[in-house]
Order: sequence, then C-alpha cells, then structure tokens
Amino acid sequence: MPRFYFHYRTDDELIPDRDGSELPDLEAAEHNAAALAKAIVEQAASTGGDTRIPRSIEITDADGEELLYLVFWAGPKTGADGEEIEPVGPTTVH
Repeated sequence: MPRFYFHYRTDDELIPDRDGSELPDLEAAEHNAAALAKAIVEQAASTGGDTRIPRSIEITDADGEELLYLVFWAGPKTGADGEEIEPVGPTTVH
C-alpha cells in the first residue's frame, strides 16, 4: 500500500509530515487531507484563531513528488437574508 505525506502550510511556515500514512490510493489521501483540513479549521475556531486565513495541505509520495494541493479556509456561514448556511467545502488542485 502506498505511503502519502500530508505537509501543512500556512503563510508563515511549512510543517512537514515525517511519518506519512499508508492509504490505498490518491483519492483516499485526498479524503484524508479534507478531514485534516476540517479539523484544523475547527481547532482554529475553537481557540479564537482566524479561520479565514488560507492554508494548504500538500500531499506527496514517499519519493517527495508533489501529488496534490488542498487549499482551504472557512468562509462566512450566511446566505440570503442573513440565513445561516454551511460554507463551501475544501477545493483541490490536481
């Protein structure tokens, strides 16, 4: 099973994933990255951090080849007439 690495990037720093995770394929890695992104935004929200700052998770393979970038942030949860709606989910760039 291939090993994927999920490096977390902000404007200021890159936090490398030194261990990686064994997953069946890139699609599974993308789903894992989306779950990580959601957890990061929820953690920022719960600690008073700015959830609107763009962040990314860079997925690489065991050789360090870049496979996918997932860019994410939390947008406002308001719709028409002030009605609350869920924000748009993470977007990936292949």
